[in-house]
Amino acid sequence: MDGRSVMRCWGWIALGLICAAAAPGRGSCQALLNEIMADPATDWDGDGSYDFRGDEWIEIVNVGIDPLDLTQLYLGDESGGFVYGFEGTLASGEVRVVYGSQAVPWEQANGEAATGLRLGNDGDTATLWQVANGDTLLVDAYSYNTQEAEDDRSTGRNPDGSSVWEIFDALNPYAGQGPPSGNGLAPTPGARNDGEGSTPVASSTWGRVKRLFTADGVAG
Repeated sequence: MDGRSVMRCWGWIALGLICAAAAPGRGSCQALLNEIMADPATDWDGDGSYDFRGDEWIEIVNVGIDPLDLTQLYLGDESGGFVYGFEGTLASGEVRVVYGSQAVPWEQANGEAATGLRLGNDGDTATLWQVANGDTLLVDAYSYNTQEAEDDRSTGRNPDGSSVWEIFDALNPYAGQGPPSGNGLAPTPGARNDGEGSTPVASSTWGRVKRLFTADGVAG
């Protein structure tokens, strides 16, 4: 096992301990927001055309040791509304990416305004929710700033599931001093965030928050 793999394993173990100590009323933190593209400038969803809403994306990761049932999990926006409901399961350590073009039909089918993921370009908050037994619980949230939402920059955890957020800025380098810093890596929807996974390109298709959730030290 190489150094990055060891770091990733320890990161998941640490997050598991954090989850075990989480306050009652929080959603299961086996799932976390992992990477966010708020201001796409190219055809990220691979449908053959660029759309500033349709090509936004949010990725989640399963930091638990067991497969995760996604059917109780929802993405939300700063206003508190839901923009997408997940389906299926997610294996341990795996990620799932959702594009704005997927959110629109879900919103239409569920009586929501069909506006996609609703990620603001001047800073915004993405949220992940769990709906179970009549309760709506916050699982994770991340508030990003303007430099994280410039053309074709994503912001994400590096490595996957860790507490460290960085700007994935290979396509639009960030030279500013404000945190988080740029890491020189390309955005990786549906792939690992450590620079070792394959980086999707615009011609491919891939499987498919104002409150910081810092109480448990998970998001920063």
